[in-house]
Amino acid sequence: MPDLSVRIVLCALLLSVTLAAQGGAAENIRQLLRERDDADIKLIEKIGRDGSREAALGLIQAYDKCVTLLFRREIVKTLARFGNLSSSQQPALDKLADVAGASEEPELRKLALRGLAQSHTIGKQLLQRIIDSKASDELREPAMAEHVKLAAATDAAWYRKVWNLENKQRKDENGDIMAPELNAIRQLAFKGALPYLSEAELVQALKRDADSKIRRMSLEWMERNGMSKALSMAEMVLGRVTYFGGERAVAARMVAEAKGSKAMASFVKLAKKRDVTQEDLRREMARLISTFDDAKTQKRAAGLIGKGKPHEKVFALRATVKINTPKALAAVRKCLKDKDVSVRRAAGEALAARRDPLAVPALRDLMANAKGPEDIRIAIEAINAIEGPMSAWLKELVGYTTHEDRDVRNAAMEVLRDARDKRQIEPLMVALEHPDWSTRLLAIEAMAGLKQATPVGKLVERMSKESGRLKKQLAATLWELTAQPFDEDEDKWAQWWKAAKKDFKVATSKELDDAKKARERRRLTQRTVSKAKFFGIKVESHRVIFVLDVSGSMMESMYGRTINGRGAARIDVAKEELSKAVENLDAGALFNIFTFSSGVARWLPDGIGTSDDASRQEAQSWIERLGAGGGTNLYDSVREAFADKDVDTIFILSDGEPTTGEVIDPFRIREDVARWNKHRKITINTIAIGGNLEVLEWLAKDAGGKYRQMR
Repeated sequence: MPDLSVRIVLCALLLSVTLAAQGGAAENIRQLLRERDDADIKLIEKIGRDGSREAALGLIQAYDKCVTLLFRREIVKTLARFGNLSSSQQPALDKLADVAGASEEPELRKLALRGLAQSHTIGKQLLQRIIDSKASDELREPAMAEHVKLAAATDAAWYRKVWNLENKQRKDENGDIMAPELNAIRQLAFKGALPYLSEAELVQALKRDADSKIRRMSLEWMERNGMSKALSMAEMVLGRVTYFGGERAVAARMVAEAKGSKAMASFVKLAKKRDVTQEDLRREMARLISTFDDAKTQKRAAGLIGKGKPHEKVFALRATVKINTPKALAAVRKCLKDKDVSVRRAAGEALAARRDPLAVPALRDLMANAKGPEDIRIAIEAINAIEGPMSAWLKELVGYTTHEDRDVRNAAMEVLRDARDKRQIEPLMVALEHPDWSTRLLAIEAMAGLKQATPVGKLVERMSKESGRLKKQLAATLWELTAQPFDEDEDKWAQWWKAAKKDFKVATSKELDDAKKARERRRLTQRTVSKAKFFGIKVESHRVIFVLDVSGSMMESMYGRTINGRGAARIDVAKEELSKAVENLDAGALFNIFTFSSGVARWLPDGIGTSDDASRQEAQSWIERLGAGGGTNLYDSVREAFADKDVDTIFILSDGEPTTGEVIDPFRIREDVARWNKHRKITINTIAIGGNLEVLEWLAKDAGGKYRQMR
């Protein structure tokens, strides 16, 4: 044991080191507070390594003084490291909770919630506090997602309460009745509770919960864990037309896995029932039959090709996609001449899936003797899948890049774009001048993949002629080719090209990578704001249509929203949000407004209006007069929006499942819209109010848009 003098020296040395460290942290904090966003960003990491309460408080103070995303992001990430330190976790995590709830930057909110989840002590409790609070659902939903990642048996009772199968009325701390929980949060709570639910509870979820995703999770969990009632519940769900197609499709898969090819007879019987068998269920049953590989089943399935009503023929073509006998292939080719276009389309898809070279003559015959433009599109897509980017085929397609039908023209353009054949650059450059915006969009996209210097001058020239989405795509393509940071500044592009065109070479991968790092740094050190938003989604288009549900249910109140201090109906909030979006559209933007209930109405009967002061005033007056009543005709309203040749972005707001119109099956709506948009490239953003409208989620996902769910 050291003598007293040695111990004194050691203690003095330890104290001096501690004081020096504290002094260093204090000096680093002072420097960061003094220099703010101009400081060396490594100061944040140095302060974080100190781990003391003073260091955490210093970073919290610095967060409020710094303004760039770069510094605030690094501070949030560093504060998360204090989450398991007893002396400093409380102020650090309280600040993360504050950032999650108050920041306007989605990136910061996400990082703050993730930081709370990293704490093994009080982080989960703070997440639960956010979820149980009156915070916006936009915050509560990702907070629940983080909480579920940390799920434990001790959380099961709370998850059950949030899931709320009994649909009990909830009251806040003041005793006031609360709105029903957001379905997305209920789904997450159910997911967290799943490992702790009994089979009886899962059966009750299947029978009583109205949410399709929860019912699907119930079935899949029962199957995965070998529960005794899994198959009987699957058979029950499959046989009941009151269930949605999604959970019935899951049930069909479970039945097929349990019974094999013996399930085929019931699948075929269900598929024939056009009105009560949803399209997603019919597709899944066809896929399942295609996996049955015994000869007897395949022979019976092949015998269905070309027989029955159109939907039965389509089902048979999908169910036999793996059968390649000469007789079956001949029957599929024969379907190319069917009088119903849906059958011809399914036949083309089936031949494309098989890569059947003997089908090419029949497909060329379909192209030559087309009953309409759709047949040409069917043939182009199928032949391309079979033959691939052969030079002769690409050369043939050039003739279709000027076709009068937009979808035929764009189908050919997409093949040329994806082929990346430098020999086809000339027709693609010609397409840059086409009157139709969607054709120009495909041509612009193609230039990025070709990696050639030739079109750069033409692309720079187009910068002054395009706006909205096309200008953004032009900027993105020029960036890929040049690595120049001019974004949508047409003057800077013109000036740069004037000096650079003589010796220009396409940017190398390294040059582009270096430029990306520099651009990211610029993004983080400056703040940009897009004025026009609709329910929080940026309106970046200059050719936009707003499609608004005005059915009777839109008169119901909307959770957490007030107008002039009073609770607001959904229609009132929608009108307010739409009014603000119209008011803040970019100068020169083109827009229209459609409303739907039992039918479809529109602000402008034809075309898209300009966003000048007169048009805005007319639109605002029209919005102000909107009322609510009737059914929900989603299908016809979206179809009418697609009929507008100028639109490149559509916003859809609805609060209920489709109840009227030509098509009310959600999956059929999805399929049709996806087909309409296959060569249009319209961005679709959707907002669902008061329900779990999966069709809106599908439409946004398929079209590369954003989906929001609200109460």
